[in-house]
Amino acid sequence: MINFVIPIILYFFCIYALKKMIPVFKKKSFVDKPSYRSNHKSSVPKGLGIIIIPSIILATFITFNLQDSLDHKWITFLISSLLLSLVSFIDDIINLPAKSRLMFQSIVVLISIFFFKENIVLFLEFNGIVFINEYFSFYLLVFAIFILWLWIINLFNFMDGMDGITSIQIVVFSILLNFLGLLNKVGINSQYLSLILLSAFLAFYKYNKPPALAFLGDSGSIPLGYIVGFILFDSITKFETFFALIIILLYYFLDSTITLIKRFIRGENIFIAHSDHFYQKMIRKGKSHSQVLKIISILWFFLGGLSLLSFKLPLISLLSGLALIIFLMIYFQRKI
Repeated sequence: MINFVIPIILYFFCIYALKKMIPVFKKKSFVDKPSYRSNHKSSVPKGLGIIIIPSIILATFITFNLQDSLDHKWITFLISSLLLSLVSFIDDIINLPAKSRLMFQSIVVLISIFFFKENIVLFLEFNGIVFINEYFSFYLLVFAIFILWLWIINLFNFMDGMDGITSIQIVVFSILLNFLGLLNKVGINSQYLSLILLSAFLAFYKYNKPPALAFLGDSGSIPLGYIVGFILFDSITKFETFFALIIILLYYFLDSTITLIKRFIRGENIFIAHSDHFYQKMIRKGKSHSQVLKIISILWFFLGGLSLLSFKLPLISLLSGLALIIFLMIYFQRKI
């Protein structure tokens, strides 16, 4: 019962805390002001992730303690999430150098990967994967996880450029994760965490939905990417589950990756904020945040179904998800 009570308490706490803090942030001029690349027309308080993420961490700490499931891996998870939120909040205020941010994120990810050693070894053994030798295979997979985890952290930051988009992505991710928990496809801690994430971001969506009254800022999007990556790689020994989670995140992966590659080819600074994402192009062409969000939400509904179908038809589900997203991005690109 406590596993449901804590998320409910968290929901109402976040609602209350955000209601009180949004005027404070606005009064202190801690806002995202409109510019030539903005997708909003008025100043909106930013950095409210510093409310959401610590609340999630506290709720998770209490829940895991009550369930006696707080081991070293999850302690590292909680500390890392908090540190990323605090450092990113500083970045929200003074704009830290990109190299410093990336270095700190790299250290956090490397420490976290240390606690996935057994997961990685089991994954390699179970799937009979050997490149040259076992040691090379292990470190090759560690390197791949390191790069992908860093990318997940930053793609959540890159993609958080439209009212409500990250809130809905986390809501659908959390719902899927809870379904997988009910099917015994993920660990019980991940299922508890899914309920906590769901309640926190349903609360945040109340203020982040179009037209947004608050933005997460780096203090929310950066640790959020870390949390998603942690859940993803914690499931690496269960390949089918990993497949399902990838599908539900596929739009974020494709939009951010393709946009980054296009900017790199054009010789643009990939670390500078921009408005080149496919969904942002629709907004610049006159569609409202609400209209574009509804379209992407319909996509997530189908991706959720494909994620569940992936346990029976993994390749077909993945290819179908890719086809849907590519079709949507072409529509966003060409729609007038």
